[in-house]
Amino acid sequence: MFKNNYYPKFCILFFVVLFAAGFIKSFIFDVKLVKGKSMEPVLKDGDFIFIFKAAYGIKLPWGNSYLLRWAEPAIDDLILYVKDGHFTVKRCAGTAYLPIEFYKSLGYNNELFYTVTTGGKTIELTAVQFRNLGGMADKQKQVIPKGYILALGDNLEASYDSRDYGFIFIGSIYGKVLLWK
Repeated sequence: MFKNNYYPKFCILFFVVLFAAGFIKSFIFDVKLVKGKSMEPVLKDGDFIFIFKAAYGIKLPWGNSYLLRWAEPAIDDLILYVKDGHFTVKRCAGTAYLPIEFYKSLGYNNELFYTVTTGGKTIELTAVQFRNLGGMADKQKQVIPKGYILALGDNLEASYDSRDYGFIFIGSIYGKVLLWK
């Protein structure tokens, strides 16, 4: 088996590798399985995604705080965050201080239409989604609050996202999704 002088070296090497793997998984990289259709066609149900946890800083493995932060999500970044105890993948559609415009208009048969425009993109909303994001008046301008982002799924019809539960706290972001194909 092992000679006596190799056994201590093997044990040390084993624990160093184990520590390094734990450190990398806790602070730098992770792999997750996609469940759901909210990010189709980019991500499909059953795809594996690679998470770069250190993209925005060094996040403590517990809680919603960073030990050190050097960046924030940019528009069009795919991000992974925790919502209601579940990991959620969405696209960053708006960052802090980005102006957003709410519109409520009357259509045919006195039906109300709700939209929000941000970054040159107009998104249709339901009345509840309109209120969840802060829309109150027929025409209203505001900015995304500091420390928050607007996160939307690519498949808006099948996505449960910021339109339904409001802006996402940056501290809840787990990492940036890296795609490989």
